[in-house]
Amino acid sequence: MTRLLFRNKHLVQMSTSGRSLFDFPQTSYIVFPLLTFTSYLTPIPILSFLSAPSGFGARVLTPLLSRALIKASDGAPTVENSPQKAIALLTAFYLASVYIGSAVMSVTGQLLGNKVGYKNREPRFNKRNLSGLPHRMVATHEALYDIFPAYAVTAALLAASITAESSAIPINALVLHVFFKLAIFWPSYVMSIDLARSYSHMCSVSALLVALWAIVKERS
Repeated sequence: MTRLLFRNKHLVQMSTSGRSLFDFPQTSYIVFPLLTFTSYLTPIPILSFLSAPSGFGARVLTPLLSRALIKASDGAPTVENSPQKAIALLTAFYLASVYIGSAVMSVTGQLLGNKVGYKNREPRFNKRNLSGLPHRMVATHEALYDIFPAYAVTAALLAASITAESSAIPINALVLHVFFKLAIFWPSYVMSIDLARSYSHMCSVSALLVALWAIVKERS
């Protein structure tokens, strides 16, 4: 269990060294890569199901995007009749969450993790020797940065190819990607729930693959 204590007006984290089901010894250099590769493949059928017209994405998440689009546009556009606008709104929300929301969290973690506070002249130095919660706050921010370009490429390809008559599967998959990254991966990483963090990341990657494959299969 992790406890946060204040000593001499500085934040200090005391934690026990826990173990995970996915800890592997150095000698597992054959099994571990194979297991990791397999773990990235197994969520694909699950995400295909969730992205289907009767899946969780279409029934729960995409309707939320439609309602947000109606409010933002002050009119009647929905995901179905204005897919490009829906993708733009989803991307704006995701971009703001990653490049503003998680950035604020990162600098706060650097502030809390250094006895001298945050030094703006040498910002990269603030990330050295962090541990515990401050480290995870920074690492979460960096991990979200890492995945966003893959989302951006997928969203751009989808926006360029989709029409009002196109299948809803790629948009559902795109929404699921954002859901897994922001609603599950982010808090799991910060709170050190390692299995949920790892699997939600794999699901988010699978969601992008499902979206891209749906674009490839779409009839002209």
